[in-house]
Amino acid sequence: MRYLVDANVLSEPTRSVPDQRAVAWLGAREGDLVVDPIVLGEMSAGILALPRGKKRVRLEAWFADVVRGIDCVPWDAEVGLRWARLVTDLRKKGRGMPLLDSLIAATALRYGFRVATRNVRHFALAGVDVVDPLV
Repeated sequence: MRYLVDANVLSEPTRSVPDQRAVAWLGAREGDLVVDPIVLGEMSAGILALPRGKKRVRLEAWFADVVRGIDCVPWDAEVGLRWARLVTDLRKKGRGMPLLDSLIAATALRYGFRVATRNVRHFALAGVDVVDPLV
């Protein structure tokens, strides 16, 4: 099983007190983890928003290692079209989800990935197979 890892799980090891269940979960599945450009963008934006200093330098180095070591699946025309169907279907049901989550969900649906996230509720709405490594 391949897992599309959301930013809130992938960044867990950088927390001042990381949840050891999530850290162990990530370590045990290292070869099965992927991200999409949306997740990388979210994480990079968060790091770049920090003031220059030791924390930012540490996170930039960590993030560079992540980018080098994890597969990033393309966000292409098929994913874009899958996203359009997803948001249209959700609107017809009177539901919605945050834009970035819907883009990540479309990637997971297109490639058949399970999403690893702490935000299970939003992704479950999209019909994505979801796992919360902290549970």
